[in-house]
Amino acid sequence: MNDISSLFPFLPHNPNILWYAFLGIVLIFFFYSIFLLYHWFRYGMNIIVSLIATVIYGGVSGIILITMLTSFATLIS
Repeated sequence: MNDISSLFPFLPHNPNILWYAFLGIVLIFFFYSIFLLYHWFRYGMNIIVSLIATVIYGGVSGIILITMLTSFATLIS
């Protein structure tokens, strides 16, 4: 039962398509993050609070992205 087609029969059978979809999701996430960080620093009242929020957001997001990447790579292989 390690075959991805048996787990998700509605997905395409070409792993490259799934990698492109994953890359698209990551790019959307990065654009959202840049947009969010811009507004935190542009319109934030306190630069220290914006820096703390950026560090927390970056750390948690990095952990989530690494977890997503390893899970996806394991699922595809």
